[in-house]
Amino acid sequence: MKSMRTFIIAVIVLFVAMMFIEMATPRHFSWEPTYTHVDEQPFGCALFDSVMAGSLTQGYTTSTLTLSQLEKVYPATERHLYLIIASNEPLSKTDQEAMLRMLSRGDQFLMATGNFEPEYYDDDFGFQIVGYAYPWASMLKNEVLEKDYDTLTWMASTGPYGSGHEWHVPRQLNEASIVEVFKSGIVKPLVTYTHFDNDRGHFVDDIDQWVPDPGVHVTDTMAAIMQYGKGKLLVSANPLMFTNYGIIEYDGATMALRCLSMLERYPVVRLDPMAKTEAAGVSESPLRYVLRQPPMLWATWLLVLTVVLAMVFTARRRQRVIPVIEPPVNRALEMVKHIGSLYFHRHDNADLLAKKYQFFVEEVRRLTMIDLNDESHIDDAYLQLQYHSGIARDELRQQLQNIVGWTSEQPTDRTLMQCIDYLNHVLSKLK
Repeated sequence: MKSMRTFIIAVIVLFVAMMFIEMATPRHFSWEPTYTHVDEQPFGCALFDSVMAGSLTQGYTTSTLTLSQLEKVYPATERHLYLIIASNEPLSKTDQEAMLRMLSRGDQFLMATGNFEPEYYDDDFGFQIVGYAYPWASMLKNEVLEKDYDTLTWMASTGPYGSGHEWHVPRQLNEASIVEVFKSGIVKPLVTYTHFDNDRGHFVDDIDQWVPDPGVHVTDTMAAIMQYGKGKLLVSANPLMFTNYGIIEYDGATMALRCLSMLERYPVVRLDPMAKTEAAGVSESPLRYVLRQPPMLWATWLLVLTVVLAMVFTARRRQRVIPVIEPPVNRALEMVKHIGSLYFHRHDNADLLAKKYQFFVEEVRRLTMIDLNDESHIDDAYLQLQYHSGIARDELRQQLQNIVGWTSEQPTDRTLMQCIDYLNHVLSKLK
């Protein structure tokens, strides 16, 4: 028993020590972009969704359904603003067709993605987004921490904000992709980025090689808006600006809210198709990290097995012989027979009647609270006994006094039986 107590105390001490170590260990950030509703890392969207839900009073929800599924869920007369944030191409051909139908009926879309090639841009979409499909996490971390900024310009002349506003963003959050506009009359730039470019050039057929152009200042479109049917589609090539990191630092909230202000104030539904996948970053706890590493996983299972074996062999029960205990024998009937035999052999009817009368008096006291031994109030006692039993008071007085008189003499067996029967008769009336 002492060893068991020591083992339990040791386990509790180790558990408390482990908890303190885990609480004191600094948290490691993951720089992998996930854009998911449950990810609290820099490039998840848990904080972004929380800020948007608190800022957009018309309603803000997340959904794991595709556009083709949402088109069937909501009725055609109910308008929504759909928010799509993803680094790679988020829409299939089926979803692009659903988007065009939903735009035609009046729904609004804000799509922030790093790579989007529409299936029907010659006829319907007037743009495409080209650039990195998935930036490297190490590159993002290094560029962000270097504090090297680009300047973005707000170009919209309509809406609640005037044009010309500028804000600064980290370079790596801005240079991933650009919006290439094919129909300038339909797709209007909202956010532009002007920079000095030495990497552009052209192909010369005479010499059959690529010739770089002289360094010039170029203006790239980072966000644009287009009207389609009764709805509007706003696209942004800066998906990282719509994350937890972007909403906190470098005017990310300003850009997100300005883009949303260009659309109608409909209930917002953000598509979160990766929330059910492993890339969602549901938890970054130390235990999840340990279970992802094969050596640590085997070490954890070995530790669990050791603890279980220690508990089994330390806390096992020591078997002892349990004696069979016989229940005590009921001797009450034998005692009654013995007492009855004594009275039968002695043949003392007076003593037997006296004990029966005393038993009668005690039963009357228990049942009616009438004391027949109190001679000073015996008339009241007979009167109350008459009330409880329904037997006349004179009869009770006469019979009980005769019985008391027989207790001092030696009644016959017949007289004894008559006296006892009368006492039992009175008791039956009281019960």
